[in-house]
Amino acid sequence: MLKKFLILAGASFVGFFVFVLLHNLVYGLFIHFWGADFWNGGDEPFFFIMAIICLLGFLVGAVGSITLSIKRLIAKRESKGSIDKGT
Repeated sequence: MLKKFLILAGASFVGFFVFVLLHNLVYGLFIHFWGADFWNGGDEPFFFIMAIICLLGFLVGAVGSITLSIKRLIAKRESKGSIDKGT
């Protein structure tokens, strides 16, 4: 499960920068081909994916990874403590 959270965090981190580039590329191409006065949007889907979905995915992945790592560390310490005590 930890691996899935790490992949989610990594993919969201990379995806954020991919969608930043796509947002700026679409914006620049619209301005280039149709002029600044034409601009009525078109890059918003990339922006919302970048700003909302990627950041939420990164937060879920990071918090999940940290939580599972702490749980594993505690479980490892408890099992090591029970061995040292002879139980």
